[in-house]
Amino acid sequence: MDSAEERRARSAGYPSFIDGIPESDWALLHLNKEDRQLIGSKRGAHNRLGFAVQLTAVRFLGRFQTDMDRIPEDLVLRVGEQLGITDPLDQIRDYGSSPDTVRNHAREIAKECGWTSFTEGEPKLVAQLEAHLEITTAGPKAMTLTALTWLRKNQVLLPSHSTLRNSVVACIGRAEDALSKKLCGKLTSYQITVIDGLLEVPAGERTSRLDRLRRGVGEPNWANFDRALARVDEIHGLGFADVDVSDIPQRKLAQLADRAMTERVGRLKEQSGKRAAVLAAIKQLEKRALDDAIDMLDKLIGSRFIVRPKRWSDKVLVDAYPKFAPAGTLAAQALLAVLKSVAEQVDQDTGEIIDPYTDTDSTRAVLETVADRDTLATAAKNLLEYMPAPDSDTDEARRAKALEQFRDVRRLVSVLVDRVPFGATPAGRPTLTALRTLPDLLGRTDVGLEDIDTTLLKGSWGRLVWDRSGQPEGTVNLSAYALCVLETLHRQLGQREIFVYGCSRWADLRAQLLPVEVWEQARPGVLTDLNLSEDPAAYLGQASAKLHADLTRVSSRLPEGIQVSLEHGNLNLTKVQSPRSSNLVRQVEKLLPRVELPQVVLEVLRRTDGITAFTTRKGSPAPYPEFELSVAAVMVGHACNLDLSAVASDKDALALDHLNRVSRGYVRPETIEAYNKLMIEEQTTVPVTTPWNGGRLASVDGFRFIIPSPQPRLPIAPEGSSELSWLTVLTEQAIQLSGRMVSGRPSAALEALRTLTTHRTRPTAPDTGHPDAIVAEAGTHEDLVFGLLTLCGYSYQPTPSQIVDTRLWRVEKSAHYGPLQEATRRYIDVAQIAAHWDDILHVAGSIHHGAVSPHDALRILTRNGVPTKLGAAIASFGRIPKTRHLLNLYDNPEFRRVIEAQSRLHKERAELARRICHGLDGPVPEYYPGLEDRLGALGLVLNAVALFNTICIQKIIDRLRSQGQSISESEIRQLSPFMYRHINMRGRFHFELPAETMFAIADLDTDPA
Repeated sequence: MDSAEERRARSAGYPSFIDGIPESDWALLHLNKEDRQLIGSKRGAHNRLGFAVQLTAVRFLGRFQTDMDRIPEDLVLRVGEQLGITDPLDQIRDYGSSPDTVRNHAREIAKECGWTSFTEGEPKLVAQLEAHLEITTAGPKAMTLTALTWLRKNQVLLPSHSTLRNSVVACIGRAEDALSKKLCGKLTSYQITVIDGLLEVPAGERTSRLDRLRRGVGEPNWANFDRALARVDEIHGLGFADVDVSDIPQRKLAQLADRAMTERVGRLKEQSGKRAAVLAAIKQLEKRALDDAIDMLDKLIGSRFIVRPKRWSDKVLVDAYPKFAPAGTLAAQALLAVLKSVAEQVDQDTGEIIDPYTDTDSTRAVLETVADRDTLATAAKNLLEYMPAPDSDTDEARRAKALEQFRDVRRLVSVLVDRVPFGATPAGRPTLTALRTLPDLLGRTDVGLEDIDTTLLKGSWGRLVWDRSGQPEGTVNLSAYALCVLETLHRQLGQREIFVYGCSRWADLRAQLLPVEVWEQARPGVLTDLNLSEDPAAYLGQASAKLHADLTRVSSRLPEGIQVSLEHGNLNLTKVQSPRSSNLVRQVEKLLPRVELPQVVLEVLRRTDGITAFTTRKGSPAPYPEFELSVAAVMVGHACNLDLSAVASDKDALALDHLNRVSRGYVRPETIEAYNKLMIEEQTTVPVTTPWNGGRLASVDGFRFIIPSPQPRLPIAPEGSSELSWLTVLTEQAIQLSGRMVSGRPSAALEALRTLTTHRTRPTAPDTGHPDAIVAEAGTHEDLVFGLLTLCGYSYQPTPSQIVDTRLWRVEKSAHYGPLQEATRRYIDVAQIAAHWDDILHVAGSIHHGAVSPHDALRILTRNGVPTKLGAAIASFGRIPKTRHLLNLYDNPEFRRVIEAQSRLHKERAELARRICHGLDGPVPEYYPGLEDRLGALGLVLNAVALFNTICIQKIIDRLRSQGQSISESEIRQLSPFMYRHINMRGRFHFELPAETMFAIADLDTDPA
């Protein structure tokens, strides 16, 4: 292979001797008894050595290497040592001088050891890839890696990288054509005509009907809510509701739909699979349009009937604070004084308890020591005026204010009952029934308690509904009851106790699992992907045996362990010392080039050709000159949390109006993702990232925001204020895979699973080494999270500080684990797991298939914070990998250092983020609409810094090695791509395309000391 072909092959995962042989693969070089018998049949030490070298090299490379000059000396020495050959390097040169012998030996090894040619193995490979492509949307690079793994496992000799890639690309093309043909085969001639009409621009209009349907309906208000429901009706009126696409994997359908939803219609019309893509988009819109309408409903109810009235009631309370706070203090002082006066007395000499002597005069005298009677009475009245009644709650004032919006309630109830297809779980049925009876009640004036559902009147709702002031005798406050029903509907809708048929995000969570018939068809492929078994006895027996072996191994040497102490049957981890910084770290810190942050951003844009990612909304390149400067300025301004005026100048490309235009039109989530992909791909080509475990680990962390209170004078956030989290997924190669804003405090581990599952299959995801282990907090239901991640093919490896419950579990009741006997007194019920095994596989397959997100799966498996029976079974299963992980932490210092290093890497990134994001209100601003875009730009700049540093580190290491310095992988692992002291991030920013690359490290020949 030429150098370019070789680089592409290495980036695709082809084994190569160029970077040496990893320690994990040295076992492939061991010669067993059969190998020695085969080698012993050769005459001469040089032939035996050469034959053995080829025998071991093919196991590592997956192909024969007949050029002995390209065999590493380490391999030759290791093989020679096993054969007892004293001068292996001389012998291998003698062996290589006879090319015919080398080729003959290669053919003999292939025959004797079962290696077949790619020509013979390609039909089976193609069959495997085509089966895999039926459920995945992986790109050519990821599928090439899958093919590579299969070939090595089945001892099929690897072809050239281009040959294998061409075969994979052909498989992908056939799969796409087959999918398009399958979808179009579901259409009638009339439906084909409808699809073609959606792509045409009607006379007198500027956009096609598809353009209009895939566009949203604007900001939340009642008029737009009507339009959103009309959009739902229009999409269903197209006549595709009966087209059944349930046999198409959701991810493949979503891939096609994304093309039709984002592609320019003019370009889409030119594509061969346009009808299939539009059909997928219509089927997606059938759910998405109703989702959009319910999203708007949720915001309208929350804003109109909860948030705005709460602002008013909170303002009244804050304004009254100077009046009722002194009254409360005075009342408390008076009460304490009276309580003290009537307290029992104890004789210090005899210990006798003496009842207090009190009468009206003495009590009055005690009160007057605090304040006069009128003052105390006024204080009590002030408190009663502003404090809720004993049978009420703090929401009464807010709910009373919301009643002023009753006209909106009456109108909304009619629309909800007539036009929204609600459903309910048993917990939500009373509310849904009450909603459906409301239209009839609202037309009456004689509604009494017997006509309403009094079980819904919780807290202050009872007082408000039973308030008969201004009401006819024997009737209830119907306005309050209607608002009670609406507020309860809103709450239960969020909990999915009430759901909407035909939705995706607002649907019944249980219905999100794969339909049974689809699951039965997809089951074999999914189980193969996840390495799961149909037979619970076999799978659980193997998992239990591994747990038993780990417990036995750790308990046998526990007294000499340095990781754990045993006290009263409880295990305690001891602290692991972090390795001290090596001399290499100090050398690199001194040799990194001193640069400005804009220079880093511009240099990485140029290196990755990243400016191609920032296109118009129609996918066209930007028409502006020096567009790199504009994009870099917007990225730096947003990342530093600065107004764009701070990075603007008199230059046309940096004019403030122009920067605002670029920010609005070009720095969007999809362009951010596209540029991020380019940086990730570039990062994986730098050899120095290989010692960083090749991106095997992924960690999750981020910032949390409280949506600020509209009453800044309140000392704490008001009750019910929302919390948001910006979560980022980071690989060991220091590159952020994703970042997104989520509500509340979701499980970071499940967020990692969601991201990695998505990036593994989406065509827009980076084709890189895929992380298979996750370092993150589990949040609630820790054992259940362990189970879900393990079932989905990932190793969950939280640090000790991220684990809440460190109890150990066992399966073997009769086993004796020595010092761990008391610590493992809890048993895992394997029978419980086996009884639910089919449902467990269904949940894991639904997550893997993309039918349900991990967060929604957790919600399906729990009710009111308690696992369901199925959830409890998965939690029991999760205790097996959890206990094994804890034992690994206790017994393996190196394992613990690796995952804690990954956790520290995220902290280093957070520190760099705070350094960069220094403007305005500090490194972590309060949440405001649009903050996601700024945080997305911050993620891009952080990745740019990491990539810049990585390339510079590689150049420094190459130069130091060329000067004779020995650098080990352990030293390289201590280097962080988040070093920042060489980068100036403050001051007046200067944007100018550099004349030459900033990666040219010119001063490396100088002594760093």
